[in-house]
Amino acid sequence: MKISIILPTYNNEKTIEECLKSIFMQDFEEKEFEVLFIDGGSSDKTIEISKKFPVVFLKNPKRNEEAARILGIKKAKGEIITFIDADNVLKEKDWLTRMIEPFEDKEIAFADTLYFFYRKNDKIRVKYQALIGGDDPLVMYLGFYSRWCYLKSDWTDYPYSFEDKGNFLKIRLKNKNKVPAMGSNGFLVRKYLAKMLIRESFIHPDFVFDLVNNGHNCFAKVRIGIVHNQPKFFPNKIRRIKRRLDKEVTMKYNYGLTKKNIIKKMIYIGLILPVFYDTIKGFIKKPCLAWSFHPVACFGEIFLHVFYNLKYIVMPKFKRKENIK
Repeated sequence: MKISIILPTYNNEKTIEECLKSIFMQDFEEKEFEVLFIDGGSSDKTIEISKKFPVVFLKNPKRNEEAARILGIKKAKGEIITFIDADNVLKEKDWLTRMIEPFEDKEIAFADTLYFFYRKNDKIRVKYQALIGGDDPLVMYLGFYSRWCYLKSDWTDYPYSFEDKGNFLKIRLKNKNKVPAMGSNGFLVRKYLAKMLIRESFIHPDFVFDLVNNGHNCFAKVRIGIVHNQPKFFPNKIRRIKRRLDKEVTMKYNYGLTKKNIIKKMIYIGLILPVFYDTIKGFIKKPCLAWSFHPVACFGEIFLHVFYNLKYIVMPKFKRKENIK
């Protein structure tokens, strides 16, 4: 078997059917891949929907996606592991075929899509995230985004060298302490490397950082995209902020950022006018009304970071109440 798709789920009834349909419509032979459907105890119709498809069902007692990925790595039968999220959609029928092609080159350790795609009828927030190359405008400004950003005309600000191989770019990072935010939403890696670097918790930026810093700094950015159908922009940001403040997710790698980097970008955004300038610039480069969400996303996310950090400092009981719920 060539590919094991690891698909963590938890109450994803709104997106999981479209995700699974896009996987099983692939022109890749079904006997050459498996889908490990790893559920954290869904109480909605997620499991019921999954029964329509030939998936391998696994229970994830810890519920979160980090634990699901560790379980998936341990159970995988394929040579190549593919991390797909429950809100991903593979637009093209040859997605798997094109994504696995770079692994014919023995130097390639892992592969990622070059783009996030969006569709005509996707919600504005889904389109916006595809335009900036991720789900976080602060990440874009700090430079460690990892998909094509139409505002910056690149897939990352971090230094890299590449060879154009036609269907994909063969890439090496120039600074191993500056690794973009890769590891999910259509990320492929050789199974033996995943097993070698498995830890107690699977934090995908840490995992990719470890790959690069353990002699596997050669990877592919494939000229194809994946849809990240995540329209709930601010609720997802709040969940992410809370998980980090609660230390539910603890990263050892900080993307090579310094306080100077962060302060500089916060001042840039805080001046307000540069954000509106970037909105117009982005629209000129890639005309789409979703750029109108850029100022809202930037100012809204900064507010959320300030609000929750202050609340956890000033009202420590708030943290305990949230955990009880």
